[in-house]
Amino acid sequence: MIAILEWTALAVCFVCLVLRLPATIKGRNVSLFWCFALLTVAVGLSIPDVYLPIDRLLGGHNIANLLLHLCLYAICFLLAVKIAAAYQSKIGLRLIRGRIGLLVLAVDVAGTLICFFISDLPVSRTGLAGYSDQTSVVAYTLFGRLYPTYAAAALIWPTIRGGISARRVLDKSAAWLMSLGFMLVPVVAILQLSGHGAGAAIHLASYAAILCVAIGLSLVWLSYARRPAMRQ
Repeated sequence: MIAILEWTALAVCFVCLVLRLPATIKGRNVSLFWCFALLTVAVGLSIPDVYLPIDRLLGGHNIANLLLHLCLYAICFLLAVKIAAAYQSKIGLRLIRGRIGLLVLAVDVAGTLICFFISDLPVSRTGLAGYSDQTSVVAYTLFGRLYPTYAAAALIWPTIRGGISARRVLDKSAAWLMSLGFMLVPVVAILQLSGHGAGAAIHLASYAAILCVAIGLSLVWLSYARRPAMRQ
């Protein structure tokens, strides 16, 4: 089940990336293309069959896991700014692009880098499995959840409000899907803090969140693409 979710999430992200390519070539909404590109990389690096060979190419010391985290931070920032602006959320923009948001991002990136480089990670392991006995690795994992959870929390209300106020079915569906995806991110963080025995639930909630947000963004694009035809 987990493997199916992993590969489905990767396939959806890749299809979204390909669908965005024509518009990107024309210079339209380039940032969304890069969001899907980074998301495709991040989802791919969370899959053992992708992670392990790539990490070996990078030296076999789990640098790929660090790249995954940095990709997620970049995705969260870019998407949060874009979605908060799209739903005209001044508070959301302030929480992400303002001093507090940038401070949270800076602290999270610094903490992630410090914890990673002081950890002993001699062998490639997806998700750093087997290294949880190191305090620095535990802290590294917590830092990995901090900014995505913060950014997602800032977008829950704007997308819910968008789902309530939207008139078109596509726009309403997109907003509700994204709000569900953003609500699942704090759930993942809570499950992770709860300790052992929640591994399967964490994976399910994580990939469900990715699928909800990716499909929601695709519906936004589809709705936008259909509007010129609807006006004719």
